[in-house]
Amino acid sequence: MSDLYNEPAAETVTETKVQKSLFIAHVCICSDEAEARERIRSISSDHRQANHNCWAYRVGSLKCEEYFSDDGEPAGTAGKPILGAILRQELTNVLVVVTRYFGGIKLGVRGLIEAYGNAASEGLLASGKVLRRVRTSYEIRMPYDMAKLMDRLLDSCDTGGEFRTIEYGEYIRVRCAVPLDLAPRVEETLEEWKNTRRIRGWDPVG
Repeated sequence: MSDLYNEPAAETVTETKVQKSLFIAHVCICSDEAEARERIRSISSDHRQANHNCWAYRVGSLKCEEYFSDDGEPAGTAGKPILGAILRQELTNVLVVVTRYFGGIKLGVRGLIEAYGNAASEGLLASGKVLRRVRTSYEIRMPYDMAKLMDRLLDSCDTGGEFRTIEYGEYIRVRCAVPLDLAPRVEETLEEWKNTRRIRGWDPVG
């Protein structure tokens, strides 16, 4: 199983017009289902005057969850084409909501499938994508004299500043996210340091 995955590089809002209907594609980065559902509620509230707010999302890195909704459009004409656009881009941690303001001309089943799918595809292309690695998170508690040694360990595991937060107090508390394939080596080292009392302790988080 690969520990690499793609997610959108940025959140975007794009517009397309088809037969006088306005389609607005909102591309959002969401790490879990709860966040995706909250963004759906927010966008639907912002566009409560729209005829439809159809959506699809795919979240997770090792095990992905996928859901979609036609929001009143004929079954299979909106949410599924949006999800199809996400799958073609091989993305996860993404929500796409396509808002439709009806322009007075009916598009038919085929026309709706194309309109929603194309709107989602254009939005995703505008967002771009970035390759990520699945990571395991830890909290490490240690005395100040271990700071440099800990930095060397984490630097060697592709865990730079983007994946590391530090709190200073009576002792140093580090939260870090280590690539999945390097986690066994990090855990072995941390356990050795804990047993020899070089650090106060460590725990997996998240």
